[in-house]
Amino acid sequence: MEKKLAEQYSIFFNKKISLIKKINTIKTLSQMPEYQILLFLAQAYDRKKPIILQINKNDYNLSISEKHGTISYFQNKSGMLVLENTDSQITHMLCYKDIRHIRLA
Repeated sequence: MEKKLAEQYSIFFNKKISLIKKINTIKTLSQMPEYQILLFLAQAYDRKKPIILQINKNDYNLSISEKHGTISYFQNKSGMLVLENTDSQITHMLCYKDIRHIRLA
């Protein structure tokens, strides 16, 4: 009985460790030029396309991260955008200067 329980625990922890490794591995993509980021943001906003944004490190974000969703607000002059993710019901307010890379979801 104890052997069977120990086997079940080891299977559980192995699965948990493999899931954590998959979540934390983000392939760092190259920094896109500012004009290209603005162009792709405007296109994604106009066409209501879901996108994935890779965010640079800054004072508030200590590692490179990815956010995904659709842009609900974008203003080129102020450089601000609002990214909404309907799956997890999270809204991000971002500055386009913090964006490292943009791609379609």
